[in-house]
Amino acid sequence: MTAPPVGVLEELDGGQIGPRLAAPRGAPWPRAMVAATRLAAGRPRLWAFALLAFLARGGLVALVIPMLVLPSFVGLSNTVGPTSVTAAGPTPRLVALIAAWLGIALASIVAGTLVAAAAEVALHRATVMPAPGTTTDQRIAFPSRWVAAVSPPRDGGGNPPPRGAVRRVAVARLVLLVPVALALAAAVPGWVQVAYRELLLPTDLALPLPFRVIAGAPISALVVVVAWLFAEVIGGLAARRIALGGSSVAGALGAAVGDVARAPASILLTLVLAIGGTLPFLVPAVVVVGVAWDRARVALVDATDGVGVIIATLILVAAWAACLGVAGITSAWRSALWTAELARLTRSG
Repeated sequence: MTAPPVGVLEELDGGQIGPRLAAPRGAPWPRAMVAATRLAAGRPRLWAFALLAFLARGGLVALVIPMLVLPSFVGLSNTVGPTSVTAAGPTPRLVALIAAWLGIALASIVAGTLVAAAAEVALHRATVMPAPGTTTDQRIAFPSRWVAAVSPPRDGGGNPPPRGAVRRVAVARLVLLVPVALALAAAVPGWVQVAYRELLLPTDLALPLPFRVIAGAPISALVVVVAWLFAEVIGGLAARRIALGGSSVAGALGAAVGDVARAPASILLTLVLAIGGTLPFLVPAVVVVGVAWDRARVALVDATDGVGVIIATLILVAAWAACLGVAGITSAWRSALWTAELARLTRSG
């Protein structure tokens, strides 16, 4: 047989017939999670970025809860004032006081979101950036465009990281706070009713009032938790698309919702793994901080034993440092899990 003339074996569009390249497939979910765990454990600098993002986005409040002393009703009445509410309604002083509190809260949320967005962008890029001496990370098959976007440019070439990513990540996070705020607004009336009932006829004085309020309106608490988890998942996926791919806010949010709709099972597994792997380490650390704070406060109030005060203070500092370390490591691990999951979905999509 003679070879066919040149040009016979061509596609209809004129291209040469060649082997079909299969579409890149994502790694299996278990392998991706194991690789993400090894990646987070092997890069300590990720812990600092993750800790800053965790604290700025509200983690600091969770860590200091054991150290907070709730004000009494007498203290609240003294702060608000006994004549703040009259027969005609709230006085201008009470309205101004509430407006000031809301303003401080909103300013804190916006400032914390901006700081957390900067830390998130640095964290996601540092996670994808190849280790020194390598071109790609062999443990996780990150999309090449992600690696090119975060790799240092060579001889003036390369793809510089997308600009304005911090601002867009912050905007996406703030937008996703809207459903959480709506869920809270819907839950507050039920919680107020339960709190009023518990103040008049307590059901169990052994439990703190917040726990009794949540237990008395479980549906409201469930709605708030679901809204918060939804915002966390969508926001995390969108932030990675913005930081690594330069997506717009609307494009990143839409793609994140599409990721959840396309692979709900693996998204749910990643969420369960991230939460289930964090709580057994973070909750005991927070409890230890609370115990150390109680001991230090008692020692400081008594002030009869100088050595005891010093020891209690050192124990408190050590407990706080350990708690921050646990928070940073677990936050970096959760971030690596979600980055690996998005890389897996991007390659398999």
